[in-house]
Amino acid sequence: MQITKLHSGFISEIADSLFPMENGNPTVKGEFFKLRYHPDKYGLENKNSNDNGEAEKNSICQILKNQGWGDLTSTIQRISSQVRDSLLAKYSEEIMADIGEENFNSIKHPGKGNEFWKRLYQWLWDYQFPRWVEVNFLPSLEKQTDKNGDWINFADKIKEVDKLHIPQMADNKPLKLSLEKPYWAFINLPESDGYLLLLNQGVVSRCVVCPSQAFAIDYELEKIRLLPQKESLTYELGCRFTFNEVGVEKFVAIALEKPLDLEWLKPNEEEIAPDLNPERMQELWQELEKQNNWRVYSQEVEVVG
Repeated sequence: MQITKLHSGFISEIADSLFPMENGNPTVKGEFFKLRYHPDKYGLENKNSNDNGEAEKNSICQILKNQGWGDLTSTIQRISSQVRDSLLAKYSEEIMADIGEENFNSIKHPGKGNEFWKRLYQWLWDYQFPRWVEVNFLPSLEKQTDKNGDWINFADKIKEVDKLHIPQMADNKPLKLSLEKPYWAFINLPESDGYLLLLNQGVVSRCVVCPSQAFAIDYELEKIRLLPQKESLTYELGCRFTFNEVGVEKFVAIALEKPLDLEWLKPNEEEIAPDLNPERMQELWQELEKQNNWRVYSQEVEVVG
């Protein structure tokens, strides 16, 4: 598993929620949780092993000792159980629904030698993490948003496009657009070289606008000023950017130096505007972190009836 800022943010958010600092200092339960349930530490044992020097060096106990928590050999299992109880207290309904009553009870009432934390770890990353990513992916991107927020505008008539300018929006105020009216999108980013990834958070869905068969088959920045492109499906059909739901939508643009190596991002007729599901969000973030220099821009659009 490639560990990204999403994984770290997920673990930190749970730790801060369940095990808040006391008098400005972290707690041993919070530090244990961040180690025990981190993917990088899955292979480690909780407790030191006196007859295996290598295990002693790499146990959760030893890491905590090195962090200044002292020798926790006699209390580490109690700490582990307390952390489990805190997780069950907050997420019992979700865990029960996801893995069933029998597996839930094996975590809550484990038999002797049952490493309950492994089942809890599996649930955390197989079920809860994708849900967290679905909610936090775009906000995590927006934390890196460039201050130049005036990068997109819309026009409903082609003759207006040449006169179209990027409005100076105070405090990133939403652009107001009309329901059921086809629009052209005018893109004006500071970057001229590289590639554009354009994402849309709609009222009822999330999708990739660029690159896509629907709006922009070629996502080189120098070729993206007006969307949809002539080769795209929405250009051929004349529907362009048509908003079918009243509410607030969001466009997030990422300027890249290099293209992204993801099969589902290649424009195709089977999925004309790729759905942005949690699995793809994770894959996309992994690809972004392989590139050192990328910039993010965000703009809300208010669709009115």
